Amino acid sequence: MRQLWFILFLGLAAGSWAQDAVPEESRSRFCAVDIYLDAKGAPLAAYQLEFAVTNGAAKVVGIEGGDHPAFRDPPFYDPKAMQQERVVVAAFSTEPAARLPNGRTRVATIHLHGSGGAALQFELKVGAGGDSDGKRIFVEASGKERKDQ
Repeated sequence: MRQLWFILFLGLAAGSWAQDAVPEESRSRFCAVDIYLDAKGAPLAAYQLEFAVTNGAAKVVGIEGGDHPAFRDPPFYDPKAMQQERVVVAAFSTEPAARLPNGRTRVATIHLHGSGGAALQFELKVGAGGDSDGKRIFVEASGKERKDQ
């Protein structure tokens, strides 16, 4: 009987040790933004772009490479600068033109850690794009946040 009372006491006391619910605005989340470049028919051999979170709702925590074999490895970036709301990434390939992407392709994914309930807002600025001959080409950048699957 003593054991039954002890178990009952612990069960009731456990409720008083429980933590309060975390308000929605203080919760954190992780998300990923896929970065796409479109060279509009030219063979894309090199690029540089800046990714920035514009509403301060997230920090960059990781970067991975893209889909195409020429850009499968993560792009180059400064790891210290990456831990803020912006990062400059760049990559190049020495593959011949026939083995390079010439249309829209995912070249990187930026991983973010956000706080609060604010929706993610970001911008991309292309610094440079180049073809397999080292000539500057026009490159259009776009990004899309991955949705939970």
